[in-house]
Amino acid sequence: MFTSKYTTSFKREVVKFYLDNHSVKDTLSKFDIVESTLFEWRKEFLKCNFYKRSKDRLNEYKQKAHQKKLEQMLKVLQLSGCNISSSTDEKICVIERLAGKFSIRVLCEALNVPRGTYYNRQRRKYFQTKTELEDEKLKTLIKKIFQKSNGRFGKKPIKQKLAECGYNISEKRVSRLMNELNIRVEKPKFIKFHIHHKLKRKKFRNLLERKFQQDRPNAVWVSDITYIRIKGKFIFLCSIIDLFSRKVIAYGLSDKIDTALTLGTFDRACIERGRPENLMFHSDQGIQYTSFLFREYLEENKVQASYSNPGTPYDNAVCESFFGNLKKECIYHHKYQTLEDVEGIVEEYVFFFNGYRPHRKLKMLTPNQVEEQYFEQIKRG
Repeated sequence: MFTSKYTTSFKREVVKFYLDNHSVKDTLSKFDIVESTLFEWRKEFLKCNFYKRSKDRLNEYKQKAHQKKLEQMLKVLQLSGCNISSSTDEKICVIERLAGKFSIRVLCEALNVPRGTYYNRQRRKYFQTKTELEDEKLKTLIKKIFQKSNGRFGKKPIKQKLAECGYNISEKRVSRLMNELNIRVEKPKFIKFHIHHKLKRKKFRNLLERKFQQDRPNAVWVSDITYIRIKGKFIFLCSIIDLFSRKVIAYGLSDKIDTALTLGTFDRACIERGRPENLMFHSDQGIQYTSFLFREYLEENKVQASYSNPGTPYDNAVCESFFGNLKKECIYHHKYQTLEDVEGIVEEYVFFFNGYRPHRKLKMLTPNQVEEQYFEQIKRG
């Protein structure tokens, strides 16, 4: 029967000698064995309990090293002053500042910056690619556009404004550059409302029937009233919008929600647009619009009246959308003390809404641009 030439104790002695920092050549010459045999024995004995204590010591060392690394990362976060919303540029500056105190690996992991990003920035510190040079120009424009919109524009409107300046770039790139600039649109809290459906009144018919797309100016005007809270009371805003261009052609503010508010706003709209013919006026069935005085005024001006169904704001969705944007982008960001404060901010927003804010329904044009294009086509015949 075949028996092993080498005993277990001899094998253990060979492996131990080799692992005590002796070279392969010295081990082979001392014990007169071949290289493949040495590595076979080493592999075999590493699996045994003989080196269990060594493995435990290794695991203990790894745990201590990991604990030390976590402590260093915590110290980096304390010294950096960065938070979850800090831009990549800010984090790179922190890494450069603390590079002598901590390793680059620890700094990058603590600030959640890929090491490749850091090293690429270092290599390109004195050399910028064509894309990076263009990004610097775009950042300046994006910041200017964002400030001009009073912080209201997200990536879509900014993309449109850049296209008007001759820069056709993707929304993804705009979003990346906005993140690098650490600018974003603030999202205010929304106020929920409940719709209470009421019985229809046959006297006030819905002639518009949600046909919000019109082919000419002054075909249909829509109107509604909303409120703005001021010092525990309400200021009421009435607006009139031309469905063709979505332009706010007139608005009125009052501390009373009555027929005088709607009459005054409608009269200003007529003066602004030259009392057009074949006009339809659509609103909800509030008493300010259904009163005898207001209906009589519409008849005198030969205006056809149309009314939303009770409790159905979708029948007047364009006005509701305008009020939603007004409150989200403007009203909820300020506190008001007087009626004059409200007048100033509403006037600024209407000017911005008509002349600078792109509309998706208008193929990212402003209401003023839509009307200008229409009248230019009329002139050309």
